[in-house]
Amino acid sequence: MSSLFRKALSLFVILDEPASKPENAAPAPAAAPAARAQPTMSAEDLDKYERHFEQLFENANLPGPDYFEFWRTMEALEAHIPDENARIKAAFASLQVQGLDKAKLLHTAAQYRDVVLRDKANFETALQGKAEAEIAGRQTEWQTLKQQNEARQHQIAQLQQEIAAAEQRMEQLQREIEQEKNKIEQVQRGYLAACEAMVSKINADIQRLEQLL
Repeated sequence: MSSLFRKALSLFVILDEPASKPENAAPAPAAAPAARAQPTMSAEDLDKYERHFEQLFENANLPGPDYFEFWRTMEALEAHIPDENARIKAAFASLQVQGLDKAKLLHTAAQYRDVVLRDKANFETALQGKAEAEIAGRQTEWQTLKQQNEARQHQIAQLQQEIAAAEQRMEQLQREIEQEKNKIEQVQRGYLAACEAMVSKINADIQRLEQLL
């Protein structure tokens, strides 16, 4: 499953894998302009989402051969049948003897797509909760401290130390807020890209299967 997942994901993200470049190496060709910016994903994140979707499909796996088994068979045949169209037909033929037909293959592919979309909805709900837990409280504290400082500006010098300490905490909170925002946005971009890649791969498989089988 991993190679097919990585192929699908590569259409939507840029893998962050810095590599040393020989001094005399020719410059890489310019990338074609994308319709929208592609998020950068580390190899660690790629492995994480790969495991996530593999487990998601494992948990949703239906009895008997279906789109999941077809996907695995496609991967197993890749080293032996480089041509993807030929590999699709060979994978389907090998599973036909186990009772898989075109209607079931397309139907279960759509079911797995729905599993991914439900997972996306759950992810976005959880992400919203995390944003509220990690950011909203800090924003409230920052605003409270700001208001306190505005009042302290009218007090005498003995309050100066308390004001300075509060300002230091505000700076720390601002850094934490930005760090948490960046973390959450990175997780969101990575997951949505991975999710879109999965859905697009399944949709592409459905279209190709409808044409070839």
